[in-house]
Amino acid sequence: MAVAASHDHEHKIDHLDQPNYGPPIPPGAAPGAAAGVHRPPPRDTYALLCRAFRALTLVLIALGVVALVLWLVYQPSSLKAYVDSAQLTRFDLADNGTRLRYDLTVGVSVGNPNRKQAVLYRRLEAVALYGGERFGYADLPRMRQPRKSTVEIRTSFRGREAIVSGAAAALFRREKEEGFFGISVKLHARVRLKVIAVNSVEYRPDVDCYIRVPDPRTATAVAQGFAPTECRVDDFS
Repeated sequence: MAVAASHDHEHKIDHLDQPNYGPPIPPGAAPGAAAGVHRPPPRDTYALLCRAFRALTLVLIALGVVALVLWLVYQPSSLKAYVDSAQLTRFDLADNGTRLRYDLTVGVSVGNPNRKQAVLYRRLEAVALYGGERFGYADLPRMRQPRKSTVEIRTSFRGREAIVSGAAAALFRREKEEGFFGISVKLHARVRLKVIAVNSVEYRPDVDCYIRVPDPRTATAVAQGFAPTECRVDDFS
C-alpha cells in the first residue's frame, strides 16, 4: 500500500511539471482571438451611403423650398406687347393666284413690367401668317431686357415664292377690295428671368399679334393708316 501511494504521488508531481499551453488555436485564426480579444467591426458602407443620400435629399428639399419662396416673393408679371407700326410695300398674288409676293415691315414694342426680374432672350423668332398659312420667317438676335423697360423689335419679311392655298387666295381677293389685309405676326421666344445673380428655368412666352395692314395700292386705306394693336402674350408658366 505504501508503494502504491508513493507511485501516485510521483505521477501527480510529473503531471504538474508539464507546461500548460492552453487550448489549441484553430488554423487561420488571428492572434489574440483565443484570448477573447474582439476587434471593432468594419464600417458599414451601406449605412454610410444611406446617410449621405439622406443628407443630399434634405439639401435638395431645402433648395426647393427656398426657390419656391423666392418665386412667391418675386412672382413675375406677363410681358406686354403692342404692334406700333406695320407697313406693306408689296402684297400681291402671282402665277394665277398660287404664289404670294410680299414685303412687310413690323415694329413690335415688348414691355417688361417687372421691377425685380430682367428678361434674357435665349431664342427669338418671328413668323408671319396669312389666312392661317405661314409666308414669312425671321430669326432675331438674342438680347437682355432690363427691369421696368420696353424694347422695340423691328423685323421685315420679304419674299416672292410663298405658295398659298385656294382658301388663302379667296381671302386675299376679298380683303383687297376692302383695302386692308389681316395678317398674324407671332413671336416665339425662349427666355429666362434673372433675379440678382440667379437665373430661372426656361419659359416660352409666345406673342400673338393680329394686325390689319393697309393695302399699299389703295389710297383711301393708306390715308387711314395703321392703327396700333395690342398683342396677346402667354404667361410665365
